[in-house]
Formats: sequence, structure tokens, C-alpha cells
Amino acid sequence: MAGIYATQPKMHRSGVTAIDTSDPADISGAIDTKGYSECRFDLTITGTNFQRLEVQALFWNPRQSLWMGGGKRVFTTTGQHALTVESGGAVIYLKVTAFSGTSFNLSADYILS
Repeated sequence: MAGIYATQPKMHRSGVTAIDTSDPADISGAIDTKGYSECRFDLTITGTNFQRLEVQALFWNPRQSLWMGGGKRVFTTTGQHALTVESGGAVIYLKVTAFSGTSFNLSADYILS
């Protein structure tokens, strides 16, 4: 049932102020979307001299015990933004891959459907 969000919002990441220089070591901070087809991230971005912030959806490959990079999205303004990822029941994680500006702060809630 894509588009009908079946869970209450939950926190995924909070107080992120730096680029993620590597993938997470494991799935402990990830989102298990088993039984759901989509994950909507509700992002709050603040910053000083903010120019550009890039995020990427990561998908866990349990056979290889590795993260696989999915689509990227670039934000050029602070504020509230929504980003929908087709998760297909996978374990996923939102990674910060690039930033331009003086400083930023990112928080991300998620809702599954």
C-alpha cells in the first residue's frame, strides 16, 4: 500500500553535524523495513552559510554483511524536507555523503508504509 503510512514517526538520526566518512559498522542504527515497501524520511536541516547537503540511502546485504549504496539526494536549503525511499522490506540507513557551507545539523525521522 504505497503512500499510506502505517507506522508512527520514529527517530532515525539526530544531531548529525558531520559527513559520514564510512558506512555504519553494522545494522544497529538502521531501519528494518520488513513488511513495508517504502520509508519516508522527514528531515530537519539547519546550518550556517548552508549551500548544499547530500544524503544517500544505504541497503544492507545480509549475505555479504555489507552496505550497498542506493540513490542520492541533494538539498540546497535548510528547513523541513521529506524524502521517500523504496525500501522493499530491506534494512536501510540514511548516510550524509557531502556538505558545502560552514556548518549543518541534520535530524531524520522515518515512517514506514
